[in-house]
Amino acid sequence: MKRILLIAALAVVSVAPATARNNNKTEASLAKLAPSDRFQQVCDIALMEKLRHEKRAYRPDSVIAYALDDPSISGDTLHGDGGAFRSHGVWYQYSFTCAATPDRMRVLSLEYTVGEAVPRNEWDAHGLSIH
Repeated sequence: MKRILLIAALAVVSVAPATARNNNKTEASLAKLAPSDRFQQVCDIALMEKLRHEKRAYRPDSVIAYALDDPSISGDTLHGDGGAFRSHGVWYQYSFTCAATPDRMRVLSLEYTVGEAVPRNEWDAHGLSIH
C-alpha cells in the first residue's frame, strides 16, 4: 500500500507545476485515488510547495507523510508526527496538521514543523534508501 502511495505521489508531484494544464493533470491523477490516499497526496504536495517557498534553502524532491509513523485522520484533518521529506539528498523528519476539503482535492490549511535530519543509519529501516 505504501509503495503504491509513493508511486502515486511521485506521479502527482511530477505534474505539480502551477500551469493550468498541469493543474488539470494533477487533479485528474488525484481524482483516481481513494479519498484517504488522496488526502495524504494533497497534503504532501502542499508541504512540498510550502517548503520550496521558505526562507531556508529546502528543495524537497520527495515527501512521505507516513515515512516514520502513520498519520491519523479525524474528519477532514490529517495529523502526523512521522513524516519525512528529502532535500539535497538528506531526509528530514516533520510533524504536520493538514485540513482539506471533504472531497480531499484541496488543502484548506497546513501547519508543520521541521525536525532533525533522519540519521543515515535509520534510512533502510524506514524504506527511505530506495527513494
